[in-house]
Order: sequence, then C-alpha cells, then structure tokens
Amino acid sequence: MKKYLIILTALFFLNACKSLEKTHYDSTRKISRSKLLKELDKHRFSARSFESKIHMEYTTPDNKVSGNGRIKILKDSVIWGSLNFLGIPVVKFHITPEKIQYYNKLNKTYYDGNFDLVSQYLGVELDFQNLQNLLLGDLLTDIKAGDYRLKRDEKNYRLLAKEPQLFDSIQIAPFFKITHEYLQEQEQSAQVNYLTYQKIKQENLPKIIEIITGNGIKLKLEYKNPSTGKKLRFPFQIPSGYSPVY
Repeated sequence: MKKYLIILTALFFLNACKSLEKTHYDSTRKISRSKLLKELDKHRFSARSFESKIHMEYTTPDNKVSGNGRIKILKDSVIWGSLNFLGIPVVKFHITPEKIQYYNKLNKTYYDGNFDLVSQYLGVELDFQNLQNLLLGDLLTDIKAGDYRLKRDEKNYRLLAKEPQLFDSIQIAPFFKITHEYLQEQEQSAQVNYLTYQKIKQENLPKIIEIITGNGIKLKLEYKNPSTGKKLRFPFQIPSGYSPVY
C-alpha cells in the first residue's frame, strides 16, 4: 500500500507540473503592436522606491575600472548613488529631474549641472525619465505603434523602426520587459542589453545591464540584493574646497 501511495503522489506532482507549464509563458504569443506597447506600459516598474548594491565595470578603448557601491531610486524624483574603488569611497551622485550633481573624492572635483554630462558619456541625449527607465528595464520613452514593424520568434518580440527613429530596434521578452534597445541619434548610437532579470516581489527587475556606445565606451551594472518599496534617505552635500568640472 505504501508503494502505491508513493506512485500516486509522484503522478499528482507530475500532473501539477504539466498544468503549470501550460499556464506559464516561456515563449511569445501572437500579439498586435498596439497591444504589445500596452503590455509594456502595464509591466513598468510600479513600486515607489528601489535600492540595491551594485557592481560596476566601466571600459574605454584605453582603460578599464571596476568598483562596488549602492544605488537608490525614489520614482520620478531622485536617483542617488555611491561608488567605491579598491574599497575606498570615491564618487557620490545625486540626480533629480532638474540637474545632476556628483563629487569625486579622489581628485576633489564636482559637477553641478544639466544632463549634457550623461549624454556625453552614453552617446545619446537622455533626461531624468529616460535614465530612470534605463536603470529599471523599461522602455526609455513613449513610441507609436505605427512607426514600427513587429517581428516575433519563440523567445522575443522585436520592434523595428520603419523610418529613422531614436529607437532603431527594440527587443522584448515574453514577460514584457526590455531585453535589448538600439538607439540611433544622427551620428551617435548606443546599445542597451538587459542580460538577465530577477523577480523582486511583483516586479521583474534587471540583474545585469550592459550599455555599449558608438564611441567605444562600455558600462556594465549588476544589481545585488535589490529591494523595493522601502522608505529611503538620500544624503548628499558637495564638500567645500572642491573644484568644478565643466
């Protein structure tokens, strides 16, 4: 009797697993362009805040540096971060919709100005909302369904620009988060790859983000132990005696 109970239990779990497979979509389904954009909007990051430890690698044609730190986001209000190199606190930044501020303890410099700084490093123009969306795996800016052709394979949806657009192509996972964006702006370009995602509460959040610019700069971010919805503090003050960077 005990043997039969074991067999029946095993069969029950096998059938349960099969039913789960039927309701869990690992592959794309047929969908219209307008419906795809609605699903992207529906699956945007919705929590009030985001916090995570980070590992960063920054590579140029001549140099490569890496470090650890922390990033905090109060949705639509503040992006705050600190970076350590070789275990030493070096850079702290504070970004709002109005401006970017950061200071560098290593060379005692600071920046207090507009978003031209981010555009200079990434190769395309971004504002606060674009940057926040990039960090959270959301579409950088609103697009019109009619401006793109939709292609679909088993693992991804792809939107391809019919005419020159900021987004030349966008790749989307079956759970409606971005996996790849290729941005083209006049002679400048940048590629954003979301290499892996992680589930935090009800949110699908990036785990590893890779940004490659047309001028040979590569930035790789890895989120470690992220959390959402917490009440956060954003302490920031530029030390006296630091020199401005223009």
